[in-house]
Amino acid sequence: MTDTANTPVPDTLEDMLPVGMISSGGSVAAAMASVAQAKRGLPGWEAFHYERVAPLEYEITGGIAVNIAGVKKFQGEHDTVQITETEILNALRAAQHPAQPDVMSLLEQDLLAADIGHSRTAPAGHQPKFLKVVFALPEDEAGRQRLLQAFQLQASFFGARVQACSLHDHHPV
Repeated sequence: MTDTANTPVPDTLEDMLPVGMISSGGSVAAAMASVAQAKRGLPGWEAFHYERVAPLEYEITGGIAVNIAGVKKFQGEHDTVQITETEILNALRAAQHPAQPDVMSLLEQDLLAADIGHSRTAPAGHQPKFLKVVFALPEDEAGRQRLLQAFQLQASFFGARVQACSLHDHHPV
C-alpha cells in the first residue's frame, strides 16, 4: 500500500502510461477511480480501466463488480466516464490532506432517528421505520471511500434515504 501522505503530487500526468488497468496503477489510478465513481454517481460502480484520450483527458471504464469464487468480475454492461488531469491531481492532493468527516455520534444519531420518527409532518397513523446497519469497513482506503460515498447523507436506496451515518473505531452496541 502506498503512503499517499508522503508522496509528492506530480505537476502533470505526462509520465503515466496512456492506457492501463486501475488495479495496477497505484495512487494515481486510485484517484482516477475516485473521481470517476463520483462523476458516475452509481452506488457499487467501480472503475477498472483507463485510457488517455486527449493530452489532459482520460476515459475511465467501469461497471458493477461481483465476486465469483473469490474473484472480482465486471459482468454485464460497462460504461465510461470522462475525467480531466486537473480532477485527478486535485483528488491526489485531497488524499494527502483528507478533510475530517462530519459524522454524528451514536447519541446524535439516535436523537435524530427519534426526532424523525416523531415528525409532525408524517400522516396520521404513519410513522416512518428505520433500519440501523453496522458495516465492518474494508481494509483498503479506496474500498472505504466507495462505501462512505455510497452511504452519504440523503443517498437514496430503493426509495429509502440515508438519514444518519457515523464512523466508529469499535463495534457500537
